[in-house]
Amino acid sequence: MSAVGGVFLKLGALRLDGINTIADFWRILTDWQIVVGLGMYFIPAVLWIYMLRKIDLSLLQPLLAIVYIVTPILAIFILKEHVSVMRWAGIAVITVGVVMVARS
Repeated sequence: MSAVGGVFLKLGALRLDGINTIADFWRILTDWQIVVGLGMYFIPAVLWIYMLRKIDLSLLQPLLAIVYIVTPILAIFILKEHVSVMRWAGIAVITVGVVMVARS
């Protein structure tokens, strides 16, 4: 959900001309894409608090790194961004780490 939230925040941000006045700030708070993006960050935060009660932090925290895998995939397909080979190499390292933590 956080990765999808990031995409919505990006889409909303691209529609902004700037943040120079109170009216601009109000437009940020009322833009539907930004509101959805913020909600997509808020819901996982609430779920996170619940999961912290049930799962060891040492296991749970590294699993957050999955967002580093999902975000570039969404950015390619939805935002038409280019992801470099070096960035994919870093994502591969993160993926290996997440798998190692999940199996321990």
